[in-house]
Amino acid sequence: MGWGARLLVVLAGLVALALGAWPIVLLGLIYLAYSFRKPRAQRAVIVKQQVLARPGRPWGRYALGGALLLLALAAVAAGGTLSPVAFSAGGLAVFLWPLARRHGVGDGVVPMTDSILLRSRLFPLRWHALAEVKLEAQDQTRGVAALDGRLLVFAGRSPSAFQVVSVNALGYRTAEEKVLRALRRETRMLSQRGAHLLPLDSRDAAKRLSMTLDRLDVGSEDLEAVSSLPFDVFAVRTKEGLVVSHRAFRLSEPVGTPSIPTSDLTPARQPLFAEVVEKIQERHGWPGPDAFSPFLAALDASRAEPFSDRVMARGEAEGKVSVETPGCAEVKLTRAQLSAVARIYG
Repeated sequence: MGWGARLLVVLAGLVALALGAWPIVLLGLIYLAYSFRKPRAQRAVIVKQQVLARPGRPWGRYALGGALLLLALAAVAAGGTLSPVAFSAGGLAVFLWPLARRHGVGDGVVPMTDSILLRSRLFPLRWHALAEVKLEAQDQTRGVAALDGRLLVFAGRSPSAFQVVSVNALGYRTAEEKVLRALRRETRMLSQRGAHLLPLDSRDAAKRLSMTLDRLDVGSEDLEAVSSLPFDVFAVRTKEGLVVSHRAFRLSEPVGTPSIPTSDLTPARQPLFAEVVEKIQERHGWPGPDAFSPFLAALDASRAEPFSDRVMARGEAEGKVSVETPGCAEVKLTRAQLSAVARIYG
């Protein structure tokens, strides 16, 4: 469908809107949205060339924003009162959303009491959780490179990596179940590579995310030189082992409200995440295994046994429970962490 045909559909929709024929308007919008969908064969070619091709303009977002603004004009012509405001606000929001994301709008989170969940400050139906990567061996490249999805890498005195799990849910219980299901699936895959995930208590996650960050002004081509970047936080999104988006940050003062850093820079050529991890390791290094590493490894290796037979509680102090597994050192977990670990490694 060419742009001329699309323009005719828009004009026909405006006429139908003026006549009050809302079903025709909705059908026109659906048809317009479908017209931007690439044929299957063309999509296959695009996927094959995606690694070497530069990202194109987001025409779908432009079309949606333009359609909403046209509807706002049509609503004004029809004498509407609230509809022009609603359509124009929606159109502007679509156009300005990337700029808002660059300034952290929508990334703020609120910790839930006695939980591992963080609720989005702006979108109440959006939930998040942080899980720290714990590795069994000093050579962590293989384990970290196996992570998929949204990740945060912290440099500095205590380098660490975190998996960010985000879900949409109407309520707390549904969100918790979705998050734990995703973590359970991820841990089964990572355990084969000597890596494990430890979910953070929401209070600890909020403290870790309470930062004021300055974006490093680097081009998309500079991702391969990430080992030379003086970053404190590196946000990256991966898919099937390739880097989809990234952004490097430096810490600044004062400490800000809890928010999840956004990876909004799309690389012109999607490198392997394993390459990026190796370059980060060259400059910043990774912490060696700690007491949680053998603890989680033992839990993963004995999934077939009842959780109560594998974990022994040794008392509680300062809001944390001391637990251990046979042959492993004692570790301390909050009640929320212990419950999540039991459901993930149970």
